[in-house]
Amino acid sequence: MVQNDSPGHVLNALLAGGLSHRNAAVRRSTALNLEKLAHMLGPSRLLNSKKQSLTCSFLTAVSKLALDSAQEVRFHSRNTLCLLATHEACLRMVDKFVPNEDRASVKEIITKGR
Repeated sequence: MVQNDSPGHVLNALLAGGLSHRNAAVRRSTALNLEKLAHMLGPSRLLNSKKQSLTCSFLTAVSKLALDSAQEVRFHSRNTLCLLATHEACLRMVDKFVPNEDRASVKEIITKGR
């Protein structure tokens, strides 16, 4: 799915079904596919997208999944954040798009990932 559809459609499909699902396996699959999407697009395309809604949705979802209760969900989301941490605009985008209650934890994950 990640390789054969547009990034916007993939992101919308993943967020609609798996982001707040009750089953940890579904959230793990969502986090894994978001990680694949991040590797496919690269940090610069995700963080410097012309569509700010793509960047906002992606960072909000990954930050929420990085603080999930299931270990496998956190693992894939933190890998995604570490990949995004290689870009110089990462912390600026986190300040802009990640909700206030998650911002400090996400910044800590990013600094450890660098």
